[in-house]
Amino acid sequence: MLTCATYFLLENGSGNSFPTYLLGLGTIPLIALQFRTLQIDWTLAGLIALFLGYMTLSVLWSSNNEPVVKRFSEALLVLTFCLAVPVSIERFHWFLNALVVLVILSAVVNSGYSIYLHYALPDYQPLPEPRLYALGRLSNPVIGALSYGFATVLAAYMFLNETRRLASAGYLAAIVLFIVAIVLTGSRGVYLAMAAAMSIGMLLHYPGNRKLQVTGVAGTLLALSAAAYFFLGPEALFSRALSFRPEIWSEFISRTITSNVWIGTGMTTDSEFQLPELLIQHPHSVFIATFYYGGLIGLALYLGLVLRAISSLGAMRQHNVRLLGSMLLAFGLTGTLLDGNELIEKVNYLWFLVWLPVGLALARKPFSH
Repeated sequence: MLTCATYFLLENGSGNSFPTYLLGLGTIPLIALQFRTLQIDWTLAGLIALFLGYMTLSVLWSSNNEPVVKRFSEALLVLTFCLAVPVSIERFHWFLNALVVLVILSAVVNSGYSIYLHYALPDYQPLPEPRLYALGRLSNPVIGALSYGFATVLAAYMFLNETRRLASAGYLAAIVLFIVAIVLTGSRGVYLAMAAAMSIGMLLHYPGNRKLQVTGVAGTLLALSAAAYFFLGPEALFSRALSFRPEIWSEFISRTITSNVWIGTGMTTDSEFQLPELLIQHPHSVFIATFYYGGLIGLALYLGLVLRAISSLGAMRQHNVRLLGSMLLAFGLTGTLLDGNELIEKVNYLWFLVWLPVGLALARKPFSH
């Protein structure tokens, strides 16, 4: 909970990462003590560990001489984060909703203050384009948009499950605030990710009711499409086309095939690419990046992990965990198809787009009361 909330509230990653290391170390003995009784999807847990271990070892054949132990500590941090999610859900019946509400409130503070600075202090704007420069670690417009999109999915999940009118109004207000912030970032891919997440939410929240499912999905797609068109405008929406994604992806796929198609170039390998218009600093897709760093073996392990998480969520009996995990996984997979780099990092936005929904997919035991 602390890790997720402080991501939106702290100015830099050091303040976020240090307590997360301490919490991660504290989680290890807790998991060890409960190892025999802990009910999680051990197949998925094994795939997570295998993928993280393989990508960490890929540093050995990377062109950069970065110590493996550094990446191993980050991989261990990711693993403990994933395992801490089902452990917390199993032990504390209030944990999931408390986590979601805390993150929503943190995102409201961040987005509200960022929007205020955007309009109140024009000199604060350091970007060449008039795009929202969010506070702290969300300053990059794409990262900011995906982070606010993640918070929007959390608020939508709470809105779908809320029965109190005042609370529902609060979550709806938060959704509006996040969408305003997303519009101001000028990022476009996040709309596709939100459309995927909201559509999955409607389908799972109204099982067997085809009319409500179709109406909900159609309404969601129409609302997000209209928001993207009217707020961004046709010129901003279409002028950047695919933002050089095909050229970027082709370049990194070619590099991987030339280097070693099976094991890739190794994580931490230089990933800069000079286009005539600008300097590209990473592959702009988690899937392409995983292939570039880990080759076919790394990509196969990641796809196996993702497919197992989808299967695990589909078979889950805990409706709230299943609903939230599926919405977040749909959002994360769509968002990281169009952006993202290394999956093994200190606390960053990929923890919420990828590792949090994967952690939810690990849950097996019903809530204790």
